[in-house]
Order: sequence, then C-alpha cells, then structure tokens
Amino acid sequence: MKIKILVVDDQEIQRVEIQTLLEAKNFEVFVAKSAEQGLEIFDLQTPDVIISDISMPGGMDGLELLEKIKNMSPETQVILLTGYGDIKSAISALKKGASDYLIKPVNFDALLLNISRALENQKIYRQLKTQEVQLLRAAKLTAMGELSAGVAHEMNQPLMAISSHIEGLLLQDEFTQNLILKNKMIKIKDQFVRLGTIVKRMHEYSGQRIGGFAEGDVKRPISDGIFLLTQQFKDHNINVILELEENLPALYIDRYQIQDVVVNFLVNARDAVDEKFNQQEGGQIRVLARKMKDFPAILAGIIDNGIAVKSGSEENLFDPFFTTKAPGKGTGLGLSVSSTIIRNHKGTIGFVSLKNERKFFYFALALDRDKDLNNDAAFHKALIEELGIL
Repeated sequence: MKIKILVVDDQEIQRVEIQTLLEAKNFEVFVAKSAEQGLEIFDLQTPDVIISDISMPGGMDGLELLEKIKNMSPETQVILLTGYGDIKSAISALKKGASDYLIKPVNFDALLLNISRALENQKIYRQLKTQEVQLLRAAKLTAMGELSAGVAHEMNQPLMAISSHIEGLLLQDEFTQNLILKNKMIKIKDQFVRLGTIVKRMHEYSGQRIGGFAEGDVKRPISDGIFLLTQQFKDHNINVILELEENLPALYIDRYQIQDVVVNFLVNARDAVDEKFNQQEGGQIRVLARKMKDFPAILAGIIDNGIAVKSGSEENLFDPFFTTKAPGKGTGLGLSVSSTIIRNHKGTIGFVSLKNERKFFYFALALDRDKDLNNDAAFHKALIEELGIL
C-alpha cells in the first residue's frame, strides 16, 4: 500500500513540482490550493503526511490547518513550508505538533529526509498507542480477576448458610413424611452444592493461588479448566469431546499454571467456533491428553473446528500482544503467557492445522523433569509423527 501525502499550497507551480517529484518516488499524492480544500481532502483520503505552506490567503493559514489536523488525528504528520521572514511561525508550528519545517525554496532531498523522519515518528506513535491500549486491557483483566476472587469469597458464606438451612429443613417432619417435598428439596440442595463447587473453583482460579511445582496428574488441571467453561460450552451449543488417557504417568508441574494454559486454549477455541457456527449446531472441541508413542512425554491440547488461523499469522501467535481477534475481543496475552508457562516447565507449545478444517493448539511435557524438550531432536521427530495421525 502506497504512502499517502497531501500537498497544500496556494502556488500552483510549487504544488505541481512537489507532486511530480513525490509521485516519481512512488508516493500517492493529493494536492489542495487552500487549507479549507486540504481539510476536505484529509477527511476523504486520511493521508499519512501533510506538506503545507504556512502563509496562504483566505480564512485559514497553515498553522490553523495544523491545529485542526492534530485535533482530528494526532498521528498524522505535518511538515510546514515557510519563507525566510517567517521563522517565528515555523517555531510556533513545532510547538503545536508539526513534524518539522522547511524554508522555501524547498530542497527535494531535504523534503524526502523530512518525510522519512515523519513516517518513522508516526510508526513509533502508533506502536506506543497500541501498547497503551493493550496494557490498559491487561490491567482491566487483572482487576476482573481480583473482583471475581472477591465475589467468590463473599458468596461462600451465604451459600454455606443456605445449605445449612436446607439440611435443617430435611430433618423436619413435613419433609421426612412427604417424599415429593423431600425429593424437591434434595434437588435444590444438589444445585447449591454444585454452585458452591463453582464458587470454590472461581476462587482458586482467580484468587491468590499458592501453587508451585509438584508431582501430579496433568488431567487434573485440564479437567479443572474444562469445568470452569462447561456451562459456556452448553450455552454456545459447542460439543466437547474428552480424550484423556487413563493412568498417565505423573508429571512435575505447577497445576494452576497448566490450568491457565488449558483455559487460554479453551477460550480461543470457543471464540473460533462461535465465529464460524454463531452458536448453532456443528461446533466441536476435542480435549486430549495422552502419552506419546515414541518418546517419554505427554502430549495435551485442544482441537477445534472453528475458523482457521489467518494466513501469515502462524509465526506470531505466541508473541506478546498479538491477536487476530477484533478490537476489544482479545488482549493478545493469553497465548504469550501460556508459552512462557510451558517454557518454564521445559516443555514445548505449538499450533498446527489439521485435515477437515481443524486446528490443534498443543503442549508437550517430558516425563523426565530435567529434560528440555525444545532442545531435543528425537522429541521433535516423534512429535511430527504424533501430529501426523491426528
């Protein structure tokens, strides 16, 4: 895509000269003979750089144009042109946000250098703005986690009180002698027990978790992650298939961190399936964990039939703040955090497209806690064969 440049100057000779020279350098150039016309073109074309004379006849000069442009689009770069006798105005322009100024007659090499600097400034501005938005989202997520932990804690006491009252009612003659009422009350009690379990899991997941590495069954954090999202999958009409191999060898893991990885995978799969099936029938998520056939390691992950990963983005999926979701739908932190967690476990994490429009986000952990899978050629050979049969 070509860089767009708008040239605003009341002198036709200068406009045409700059336009011709810039178009020869493969820029897309628009011209305006007044600041007012320049604003109209800006609204239509949103150029990256504006080159404008300061002194122009009419109701608006270059400085006023600069102020209006910066109010509408702070990232747009404005280079102003001025005569020898108007240096004060040029300095004023810099204070108001101009990228730079040049003295007429314009030296074309100097103009190109100024454009290059302006584009670099624009790139830096956009990067900082993107990071600012993403960090704000991350802060909101942290606050949400703390809030949900607090809510879970506050809900615990009334739930326990209600459960205690139900137990008391079940001992009353009205219930012991009336089986219909008793059965209904038992069903109510069962739902409160289930709600209490959900609250407990929320508190464990969102609160200050005392984790740490220990020998354990990797199916536990996988099952805990699924439990947190089970109702969502039902509501979204997503069929979840569990393929968790029995009697897996114990792994040296931090189960809460592995649960984080599983939840991140599941949330991404849910969103991908929703985007394709719009919560109608057909969406499917497979959750698997099994011992690899030709290497002492466990392979686990999520296979979904949602939308495909955008072409060209595969290498960036686990980069911080990278997301293919629409603005406001994702932070770009989930997979990056997951990658860090698995690396800390000396494991490997990845993504592969499968047959029948499916995709697989996976991680693998060695049975030997001291083995780093990322530096093991035998493991990677076995992994390729393992992925080939999915």
